[in-house]
Amino acid sequence: MKQTSSNKNTISGLGVGTSSILMIFVLLCLVVFAVLSFVSANADWKLNEKLAKRTSAYYEACEKAQDFLEEIDSQLDKLYKENPSNDKYSSACSSYLQTIAGHTSLESGSDRFSFYFTETLSDEQYLAVTISIPFFPVPGGHYYEITAWQTKASQAWDPDTHLNVLE
Repeated sequence: MKQTSSNKNTISGLGVGTSSILMIFVLLCLVVFAVLSFVSANADWKLNEKLAKRTSAYYEACEKAQDFLEEIDSQLDKLYKENPSNDKYSSACSSYLQTIAGHTSLESGSDRFSFYFTETLSDEQYLAVTISIPFFPVPGGHYYEITAWQTKASQAWDPDTHLNVLE
């Protein structure tokens, strides 16, 4: 006895509709990941540009401050050689530092001057440098000592604490 099966219902794999939906889903995922990657790369590039500008401004301000310190050191060396006595040297230093104190401040202590000046980094920041100049220097080295080298904010930080919450 032979069986003939003319009415066999067989399911052979996925249909055309299922594979199309799967392909659309995969393409949609690829497009979303590509857009997210592009947005992330663009944000990283913008942040990198900001950091490069800020770093460049910092090093330019440091270079200006170093040039100013070099000018002060050479002038103090000249004053020390012209005024061998400590009293004359300290009074000559005081008068010299007061002449350049247009953008600086000068304080006199018991055995040294404290000299403060700034260099602008940006609208929001500046480089603040404080040096100490002894009344009785040791010749051969620097005539000053850097006591502070700081980046400071130009304005006080005012946090936004207002929250828009529904009541």
